[in-house]
Amino acid sequence: MDAHQRAKLDEYVDPEFIDSSAGVFPLTIIMSFLVVFATIAILWWAKIRSRASRRGECLLLCGISNAGKTLLFSRLTMGVAKRTLTSMAVNRGSMTLENSSSDRPAKKVRVIDVPGNLRIRQRDFNSEKASAKAIIFVIDSTTINKDSKDVSDYLYDILREKTFRQQRLPLLIFCNKQDLNNDNETTQSIRQLLENELTMKRKTRTSSVAVHQGKAESADDIGRAGKDTFEFSDVKDLQIEFVDGSSLGAEKKSYAKHYDDIDEDDIISTGDETDAESGANLTKVYDWIEKIWIK
Repeated sequence: MDAHQRAKLDEYVDPEFIDSSAGVFPLTIIMSFLVVFATIAILWWAKIRSRASRRGECLLLCGISNAGKTLLFSRLTMGVAKRTLTSMAVNRGSMTLENSSSDRPAKKVRVIDVPGNLRIRQRDFNSEKASAKAIIFVIDSTTINKDSKDVSDYLYDILREKTFRQQRLPLLIFCNKQDLNNDNETTQSIRQLLENELTMKRKTRTSSVAVHQGKAESADDIGRAGKDTFEFSDVKDLQIEFVDGSSLGAEKKSYAKHYDDIDEDDIISTGDETDAESGANLTKVYDWIEKIWIK
């Protein structure tokens, strides 16, 4: 179309229409792109948020080697206190909780025992943490003074786990082997010892981040921002409790009802099993589990 024909066409077309349509078309394209981009961003954020906030359904047993996790696992899932060796693989089982206050059926709780061996525990913990609805962190009360550094290292990683904090995950710190505790380490003294260790670890980790990244990441701080010392009471995004007891000890009549196809007499020590009547018991542990799984 030459200039003469274009000029002739313009005589029959409203100039206002040409100007307005020329501006609206690019604007429509831009707005469409923005709407699509915003929708994708919102859906992506919602998916990530949903994954982060969704709890699993399992009870995780964690702690360093020889703390008594596998013995506790045996008690919870089988009702017997079997002699165990250091676990090198994840153990899986289930326990049954009776709901005595309602007509609802008994509730199954899947239990996962994460090995405490230093070489493999981080790998297995990372692979199982998404399945956690609650965690029992087992401590050997008889060796806590010697093992406090290793215990606090592991506990620090759990306390700073972002998915646990977003979920406000329940965490029970179980001071095990109180029936064998000749040093008279109480729940309160163990708590204080761990707070002191975590205070030092918190400073060390924060300083390391500051050196490598130029600043400390407050989002990863396990305690109260601006406070030099660490206290468990300052942790608001996890539900932390301490109890004492012993995986070796139990009152068999009160525990037989918790297991499938287990009679009272099955809890009595035979062969490789330990004495199920000795020492303290697991009442506080059961009370905590029931509080979480039976509303």
